[in-house]
Amino acid sequence: MKAVVWHGRGDVRVEEVAYAPSPGPGEVRVAVEWCGICGTDLEERRSGPHFVPLDPHPLTGRMAPLVLGHEVAGRVADLGDEVEGLEEGDLIGLDALIGCGQCWYCQRHQINLCRKLAAIGLMADGGLSEAVTVPAAMCIPIPAAVKGDSAALAEPVAVAVRGLRRGRAALGDSVAILGAGMIGLATLCAARACGASQILVADPLEERRSLALSLGADAALDPTTGEFLQVTRDRTEGRGVDIAVDAAGSALSGPQAIEATRPGGRTVIVGLSSTPAIVDLFALAGSEKEVLGSLSHIADEDFVAAVRLLASGVLTAERIGAVKVPLESAVTDGFDVFERPNAPVKILVGSQA
Repeated sequence: MKAVVWHGRGDVRVEEVAYAPSPGPGEVRVAVEWCGICGTDLEERRSGPHFVPLDPHPLTGRMAPLVLGHEVAGRVADLGDEVEGLEEGDLIGLDALIGCGQCWYCQRHQINLCRKLAAIGLMADGGLSEAVTVPAAMCIPIPAAVKGDSAALAEPVAVAVRGLRRGRAALGDSVAILGAGMIGLATLCAARACGASQILVADPLEERRSLALSLGADAALDPTTGEFLQVTRDRTEGRGVDIAVDAAGSALSGPQAIEATRPGGRTVIVGLSSTPAIVDLFALAGSEKEVLGSLSHIADEDFVAAVRLLASGVLTAERIGAVKVPLESAVTDGFDVFERPNAPVKILVGSQA
């Protein structure tokens, strides 16, 4: 079958690989319909390996070369023994995470903090392929109201849901979001669903600011000017917002998010930056702001909620202008396109493109 394979930094190829194996006990083979290209995939090609192991992973035993892709929607093709609640032909989204199930974190239902954590598309073969075999536990049924292309957005939406959960979002909170990429826009939609009183979005690209406004942002501002922080203060009587979410993941966006947060408020770091940021710890302590990290998602808490949000219709592949490309051109029409200025928010790869 065709698949997008990471071989090394700067070396991602579409090539023929062995077909996804038959499912064992507790496993499902999924015929992939759509898989999103994530910023993590891009970073693995640009400057990796960050997550892809060069030696056998302690949980999966896998190492490069690996099939990329963890934003997956597809149909159940084959069921292994001991799988319940799924039937062949069901449309599902894949939560992507694999925990050891035995460690202190897994026992506390914090699989995303498992010390041996793995994810398909990074530490095991993923969904930028025709099919993938996965644990049945990561398969989340998708309701009929959600089309397959939008179902592939469930994983990044789940990241956004977890970020707001970590920030203890409550009805009436004011929210600032740094970055209007896929995670930022998903955070916008989730914050609106949570009953945010106002939502301010910052992104340097005019097209993305316009998209944020079309999805319900109260204001969309350029963070490269002083406008963002000034408007944030003006709209909150000088305090700053209750919750700021850094969905941009740069050395500048994290400190900006902290600065936009009111004293006693919460800043959630969702975007991943490989460059260290400078934070004024004196000012942080003196204002009693909380800075919280948020990593990935948990299936029954965040992914299921993300699917419900998608079923409401507030966020679809069409509304964010997702570009669809066939699997065989995923590198040239997908990865390469993301390196250009004004790249689309999301590129979906699939057999139906």
